[in-house]
Parts: sequence; structure tokens; C-alpha cells
Amino acid sequence: MLAIFLAALANVIGFGVIVPLLPYFALHHGANAFEAAMLFSIFSLAQFLTAPLWGQLSDRIGRKPVILISFAGSTLGYVWLASADGLVMIYMARIFSGAMNGWLATSQAYIADVTGEEGRAKGMGMLGAAFGLGFIFGPALGGYLAGADVINYQLPMLVAAGGSAIAFALSAFLLRDPERHKGSAPSAVSFLPRLRSGSMLWLLILLYFGLFFVFSGMESTLALWCEAVLNMGPRQVGYYLAFAGICGVIVQGGIVGRLVPRWGEAKVIVIGLVCLMTGLGGLPLVSVEIWLLLPIALLSIGFGFTNPSLQSLISRAAPDDMRGGTMGVAQSANSLGRITGHAWGGVAFAGLGVGWPFYSGALLVLPILFATTVLSRRIRSGD
Repeated sequence: MLAIFLAALANVIGFGVIVPLLPYFALHHGANAFEAAMLFSIFSLAQFLTAPLWGQLSDRIGRKPVILISFAGSTLGYVWLASADGLVMIYMARIFSGAMNGWLATSQAYIADVTGEEGRAKGMGMLGAAFGLGFIFGPALGGYLAGADVINYQLPMLVAAGGSAIAFALSAFLLRDPERHKGSAPSAVSFLPRLRSGSMLWLLILLYFGLFFVFSGMESTLALWCEAVLNMGPRQVGYYLAFAGICGVIVQGGIVGRLVPRWGEAKVIVIGLVCLMTGLGGLPLVSVEIWLLLPIALLSIGFGFTNPSLQSLISRAAPDDMRGGTMGVAQSANSLGRITGHAWGGVAFAGLGVGWPFYSGALLVLPILFATTVLSRRIRSGD
């Protein structure tokens, strides 16, 4: 678990380093605003297409080899990005990085392999905490390395490559493949029919998609709303995002692991969805900047409760010999939710009103909450 946490942290810090720079790097090479924004979508699309393949491969050859290949690919992707001299090369580098981003689903499967049912949500929460810490330190480091007057794009990208290289080294020396994972796994031909037969599993994956659709719609428009309504600039928004990251680390790194053994994943998910819905519905009502802390805290707590608990339930519902492939499918649902959620957030903001990415998100949480409540009853009854 420590090896997975440290490797994830190193890699996510590297990713966080380039996040604030990517749009500017694309604009520097002649992109328009839409083309710059699409860099994030194209990465998610490549991940959506390849995550199940990486997960299933890890079922067949082991978790560690796939994690190592993925981190090596991420390292090469950042080096490629740093050497890009045009928009086409930038796009190709991001597509390659997205396609090689199989470490996350495989790490989730690894955590499911090495933890019992009571400790699984805690393990998934630790992975989420690594993301929270990475997105606190990564963007700040990237901004510092880029400089102020003349922007240095290459140095942050090479540092990001160093983060993935460190993740590779940590995994190579510290990670041990679980014994239960060295066996046969279903072929690609039989994988999907077996996966389709699990109705509860598909419902969980659909809920996972819904969570990221709603959260991404908020994510992509929060800064725009802050500027339009509260006249906040990037620096002020950055402070609030850092606060959100700190809340996420506390919730996913500590609180979830203590609550799930007492209450079960389904109840924790219900509490998280209520917090998420309240935060989304309350955010557009804020008229004074300082009160933004409350809905942002609720959003971070809600996502921090829901995400690792859903991951834990999906891993529990998956057959042991299909766990990697199943987590890959869940990761594809995550990516698809991000792609469509970002798009919906922009459409709602521009077409319905600045508050509607949040109001519509709160409304969409209602069917997710209802389905989770029904699911929790099925789990209690052993169905």
C-alpha cells in the first residue's frame, strides 16, 4: 500500500505540474481556445478507449508489469510533450500519454487484491488522498518553474517526466505482485459476456459514470462562475481549489477508512451524495466570496466519501479473475463522465445561465441517490 501511495503521489504531482501550463503551451503554438481546451478531452478519450485493455492485461500478466509499463509510457509522453514544436505534436503526445495511463485502474485492482473487504475503501481513499496532495503541490510547483516574465514550458514538463520516472523506480523496487493474481484470466472474447451478466456491477459502473459527469460539469465551470459572479481572478480561485484539495486529503486519507467498516460503503455513498447535492445547489447562491468555503467543503467531502466507496463496491462485485478488467471498465466510465460532463457544463453555463451547471448537477444527483439507496437495500438483503 505504501509503494502504491508513493508512486501515485509522484506521478500525480508530475501531472499537476503541467495542468496549468497545457492551455498556454497550446496557445503559444497557435491553438485557439477550443483547441487548447480539447487537450484535456483528448487525453480522457484515449484513456477511455484503453483502460479496460490495461486492466484485463493486468489480470493475465500481473499488476506490477502493467503499472511499470504505464509509468514508463507516462515518462516518455512528458518528454515527447517537452520536445513538441507544433500543435500536432502536442496532440500526439497527449494522446500517447492518455493511452498509456493504465496505472490508475491497475492500482485500484492491486489495492482490491491486497486488502480485505473492510479495508478496501480505506485503500481506495489513500489513492484518492495521493491525488489530493498531488493537485495541491503539483500546480504550485508548475507555476513556480514556469516563471513570470518569459514562460519556460520545457522545464516543468521535464520535471513531470521526472515524477513519472520516480513512480516507475518506486514501483520497480518496492511493489510486489499479489500471489492471487498469478493465474489464468478470461480471454477478451469471454470477458464482456461475463461482465454483462452482472447486473449489480453494471449499475455500480453507471453510478460511477454519473458521479464524474456531475462533478466534471462543476469542475469545468467553477472558475468561470467565480469570475462572472464574484469577480475573482485565477489567484483567488487557486486558493479555494487548494482548500478543496486539503479537504479531499483529510476525507479520503483518513475519515472514509474509519466510517466504511462501521457503516458500510453504501451508507457512506448516500451521505456523500447528500453533501454533493447540497454543495452544488448552494454554490450559485453565494454572493460573498468568503462563503464560498462552505459549498466547496461540501463538494470535497461529498466526492471524498463517494468516490473511494464506489470503487470499493465495484472491486467487491467483480470476480477475482476479472478484477483488473472490471476496474478498467470503471475507469473508462470515469473518463466518459469527464468528457461529457465538461461538455455539459460549458453548454449549461453558456446556454442556460451561469448557475445551471451546478443546479443541473444537483438535480442529476437525485436519481443517483435513489439508485444507491435501492442498491444498499439489496446489499443488506444479500441479493
